[in-house]
Amino acid sequence: MVARAQTGNPGSATPVFELVPLDGSGSWAPPEPEPELREKLFKKKRPKDWLQLKSGELLRGEIEFIHEDELHLDSDELDDLDIDWDDVVSLRSPSINTYRFGDRTVVSGTAAMRGGVIRVRTPTGAVLEFPRTELESMIEGRPEELNYWSLNLGLGGTLRSGNTDQTDLNVHGRLERETPLTNAILVYESANSVVEDEEVTDNQRLGGLFAYYVTRRTSLVAPIGEIYRDRIRNLELRGTIGAGVGYDVIDRPRVEWNLIGGAGYQRTQFSEVEIGDEDRADDAALIFRTTLELDPIRDVDWDTTYEAHVIVTDFDKTNQHLLSILSFEFWGPLDLDLRFDWDRIEKPSSESDGEVPESDDFQLTVGISLDL
Repeated sequence: MVARAQTGNPGSATPVFELVPLDGSGSWAPPEPEPELREKLFKKKRPKDWLQLKSGELLRGEIEFIHEDELHLDSDELDDLDIDWDDVVSLRSPSINTYRFGDRTVVSGTAAMRGGVIRVRTPTGAVLEFPRTELESMIEGRPEELNYWSLNLGLGGTLRSGNTDQTDLNVHGRLERETPLTNAILVYESANSVVEDEEVTDNQRLGGLFAYYVTRRTSLVAPIGEIYRDRIRNLELRGTIGAGVGYDVIDRPRVEWNLIGGAGYQRTQFSEVEIGDEDRADDAALIFRTTLELDPIRDVDWDTTYEAHVIVTDFDKTNQHLLSILSFEFWGPLDLDLRFDWDRIEKPSSESDGEVPESDDFQLTVGISLDL
């Protein structure tokens, strides 16, 4: 079963691909997989894909991925092209790739699209049909473990000398593994500031969660965990562990909004306490977390996460954290990040001299991150 390109009107948006009928009814099918070509040194070369745009233009190359309403095409003549998915009216791909659709269905095979419909021919020969509006992403090849992982590493800093000596250093990382049914996230953040040889900021945060989707939008989340340390705010170590339920309120290519609610246990170890006070506390907590991810325009991302641990056994220990990152892609995998952090403890524990740290900490930083 093959697809043939026929001569079409360059100014027409009518698909130029004539797909051989699958059966006598005239229905069409994706192409049969073509054998991979080989270049020198045994480097594999994929068969070429074809696209037709709304303008009637026909493009040939290799579709490397489709993500967030954008198709990336590697063309021999035009190099790398980023094309809005809405501008593509038809395609033919004889390579076996992996497609993910809105109901968390993942299929691998060759594919063709026309008339708002995508059909995928699986390695077993079955042909599956999906509305093009439900396509969330495409990656090259068959599902492999490496394709489930993403990594973001960032660094920001300030060095000032003269009338005032100041050093600021911020480090952050995010490791995520996402499959059709699960999502695991691990996040690390660290901030350190020294002014005139006096440490004014010193905190580290390690957090993560594991979610298993029981429906398209609803997930069971266990565990939800966090380890936090901030000696400036008299926290030697604070650990939280819990479980809950998550719900994807919005799951669109350019807007994702997720809510998680649950309960857990929190242990706090203080750096200093007044005479007669306990240096450790064990409490029950209600956990609330929400994440909003926006892609307003190409090469710009705005991600915001808010998390609150409401301590039901001692409301004064209730703590909140908000992180908002505005990222601008400026070269390949490198982004320029504008980060805003807010941390709040309702009533911080007093130190041995009776001094009570401030409830709120704010931080605005600029840095560079590597997104893989």
